[in-house]
Amino acid sequence: MSGQLLSWLVWATAALALTALHALLIVPRLREPDDAATLGKRPYASLATPLSLSVLAALAVVTQGVSAAVSAELRLLWLVAGSSLLTLIWVDALTTWLPTPLLHLVAGELLVALLLGAALSPTPGTLLSRAAAGALANGVIFALLWWFGDGLGFGDVRLAPLSGAIAGTLGITGWYTALLLGALAGVLWGLSAKRHPAPGTTSGFAYGPALWFGPYAAYLWLALV
Repeated sequence: MSGQLLSWLVWATAALALTALHALLIVPRLREPDDAATLGKRPYASLATPLSLSVLAALAVVTQGVSAAVSAELRLLWLVAGSSLLTLIWVDALTTWLPTPLLHLVAGELLVALLLGAALSPTPGTLLSRAAAGALANGVIFALLWWFGDGLGFGDVRLAPLSGAIAGTLGITGWYTALLLGALAGVLWGLSAKRHPAPGTTSGFAYGPALWFGPYAAYLWLALV
């Protein structure tokens, strides 16, 4: 067995453990919004079906190919992106809601992963400044889109800095590539969601999957070009 494949299996195992923790123990215990019943929102406790969990687990395993390939200081960050953050996106995709407690928890996990990565990095200042710049840029862009646009939820504004921080670690080219490819994915996802809306979604469509997809698409693009 090659070292790269073994590393992938190790990170995939860790990702499955984190994903199971969030999807099976934390998500079902999230408090429902006060107007959930009125809006017909799908309950958090009902999300963990065999099919949805299978898709979630498959994504967690596949995305850890990135964790195995990146430099050591970025591996924990991409681990959290492909497990804890992925679970938050899974919730968004199935309900169009981004529960604040889970979002704060995932943000904290990403911050810890980033700080631990900086401790391993020969250039911690560069790593932290890139992540901070990406988070700030995404936050400003999506805040403006929310303020002046129509249809973007404020949950996406809070989620955008997390995606931006991950993309920012890929450098300026990686950041704007993630933004552009994520936007393209959002358009395609939106068209699909309008034609085939998920049962139990309340309105519009979830933009979270596009924000999550952007950094992965950017990583693959940079690896290929």
